[in-house]
Amino acid sequence: VPMEGTYLVWADISAFGMTSDQVTERLLTEGRVMVSSGTIYGQAGEGFIRINIACPRERMMEGLRRMAAVLPR
Repeated sequence: VPMEGTYLVWADISAFGMTSDQVTERLLTEGRVMVSSGTIYGQAGEGFIRINIACPRERMMEGLRRMAAVLPR
């Protein structure tokens, strides 16, 4: 979905076959990237993570590279 003035990304991670908490933990421990588990917003948030992209572009790109390196393809 094209963004319209936000700096938060609500990403669907259900295709990874892991819970939101598992993805969040893996990104933190293996990729050194901190995101928010969707479950902190209630049970409807399961299968999602929230990514804050309010940072310089190069920092965001580095974080995305780290995420891609540790998440299943």
